[in-house]
Amino acid sequence: MKVLIFGLGMHGGGFAAASYFLDHGDEVRITDLKGACDLGSEMEALALRGAVCISGTHRSEDFLWADIVVKNPAIPPNHPMLSHARMIVNDFAWLFSSPWCEQVKIIAITGTKGKTTTSAAVAHVLQELGYEAMQCGNMGISAFSVLREWERRHDSGRALPDYLVCEFSSWQIRDTVQAMHGQLPPMEICALTNFYPDHLNSYESIERYLEDKLELFTEQVRMAVIPDVMAERIRKQTKLDRRHIRGIDRSCPKELEQQPHLKSAYTILLALGLKYKSILKALESFQGVPHRIEQVGTLGNILFVNDSAATIPEAVHFSYAKFRTMAVHLICGGTDKNLKSDAMLEEVLHASSVSLLDGSFTQNKLIPLLKEHHIAYLGPFKAMGDALQASLDAALEKQKDLPDLPQAILLSPGSASFELFANEFDRGNQFKNLVGLLLEA
Repeated sequence: MKVLIFGLGMHGGGFAAASYFLDHGDEVRITDLKGACDLGSEMEALALRGAVCISGTHRSEDFLWADIVVKNPAIPPNHPMLSHARMIVNDFAWLFSSPWCEQVKIIAITGTKGKTTTSAAVAHVLQELGYEAMQCGNMGISAFSVLREWERRHDSGRALPDYLVCEFSSWQIRDTVQAMHGQLPPMEICALTNFYPDHLNSYESIERYLEDKLELFTEQVRMAVIPDVMAERIRKQTKLDRRHIRGIDRSCPKELEQQPHLKSAYTILLALGLKYKSILKALESFQGVPHRIEQVGTLGNILFVNDSAATIPEAVHFSYAKFRTMAVHLICGGTDKNLKSDAMLEEVLHASSVSLLDGSFTQNKLIPLLKEHHIAYLGPFKAMGDALQASLDAALEKQKDLPDLPQAILLSPGSASFELFANEFDRGNQFKNLVGLLLEA
């Protein structure tokens, strides 16, 4: 079979797809607009295995050559090169077409924010309670990697996992539904963690963005876990009765009132039939995931927190709530996604200091908001080190007058990262590395 990987990408998805088909003896070509030097060792490793790598351009003859095109989710479905493709797939469509999916209970999770934390927490609790749970999707684990592991297990006579926890971005849902012509497999749980405006630089409207999210909810879903306000819409779409729809807000126990990032995971696990005391006990050992309210270290009474995955203003509001009893020095700003900054007004108003990372969102949305409300700010800075130093200086100055006051330096940008960083993970890793050097010193 002739396979074209359309977009190698920076998070391993294209590499996993190419590796999967090379393992099966297929002919593989990879096309990516980035240069070979930008794509690094992954492109080189695939070339050594026999893949033909085309960088810096897309050629129509490669699409005409291919039996199937594996599309990167960041590539829009109306890309002109796709008109030459015989068949377009993504990793989820390929996995869901496997008959082995019938032997594994699928938990599908989407939402604007909290998807990765929810997926990781659900998998953690299931493992703690004696079930095997694998993860894949938007957190950086390709469904091709999962399918390859299932094939190895089948060949060696080992059992498949009890659960597969799938994290979906809206683009992954769109591509999966299109590739499978709307015929998604049965799912044990389908969950929407929350919904806020996002990606309005890619979507024509917020309603269109929501429609892509809700395409995951079909009549094949056994139980829907959703924000309470979405109940009526989901009921009409899926034909599920009230017994098979759980509202996240109504399900939240008092023990999790101070941990709102775990509410969706708790509700999903409750919907699976697990006992609430067992769920809460297992959640106690959940350590969270990188770049999401990640506590990096402390310097005296100053806590450093990496929340680089907060790429919309509402996420800043969500994360800041965990540190309201502390003096917070907020590092924020970045690239605009056509979103309003008002959702983080309360946070910049109450922050002890605000250090800005430069970018279109900072220049066009944040600085006007700060000036309108007469809020002082530092920057904007074009380097993470400068923003971190400004926040640290502000914290140390406050410490002179209030030496026992707990403080937090919180990287919670409220925007995308692409003007100064490769992605939000690069942004978070730079913050963590600099904090690490600071603490060592």
